[in-house]
Amino acid sequence: QWGDEVVVGAGDTSATTIVGSAWTRVSTSGAAGGVALHNPDKAAAKATTAGAAPASYVDVRFYAAAGVPYRLWFRMKAQGDSYTNDSMFVQFSGAVTSTGAAANRIGTSSAAIVILEEGSGGGVSGWGWNDDGYGTLGAPVYFATSGLQTLRVQQREDGIMWDQLVLSAGTFFSARPGLTRADATVIAPQEGQGMVSSHIYPSAGTYPIRLTVTDDKGATGAAFTTVVIR
Repeated sequence: QWGDEVVVGAGDTSATTIVGSAWTRVSTSGAAGGVALHNPDKAAAKATTAGAAPASYVDVRFYAAAGVPYRLWFRMKAQGDSYTNDSMFVQFSGAVTSTGAAANRIGTSSAAIVILEEGSGGGVSGWGWNDDGYGTLGAPVYFATSGLQTLRVQQREDGIMWDQLVLSAGTFFSARPGLTRADATVIAPQEGQGMVSSHIYPSAGTYPIRLTVTDDKGATGAAFTTVVIR
């Protein structure tokens, strides 16, 4: 992923890891690629704090840049369209505040709370996009170092499912990717593609770039792909 628009889907098994039994990868209509990560409703009480060593969680790996503000969005669905099934805890391996203090770190009880319902009485209906702000924009997420990061999702209320997350320093920094209710917006991966690919970052920073080149070698068996990075 490019450093200013990170998009990860629940079906991306190379970027997502499930630990424990609370979360399962399911096929469901309306989800991005038809796949979501589901924490089924078992009538568990709402957790008051995140677990420092939870028995079950989902880890998501991605690349991000240090010192750049990102907005975190999830596309979610509450089982039975119930507000008692619409929230989860989110932690990071290396998140910091704007002043550089550690924030919502994995291995602590501190976490961002992502709630599908947009404020008290907002209601839930089908899929919807929201951040960790309740009735307002959530605080930006920063990272202490550039490179590989881990985001951890763990249970706050059971009955929630999600199919995509977006960390945006550009397009969706101030505008949500889709509706909070009855949403059908799926975000495409943001990598540059084609013979020539250029990219301009909206926020200053040192961005890690991951480049993968596959050469089919053609009928002669000789490689004929040339990559030039400027």
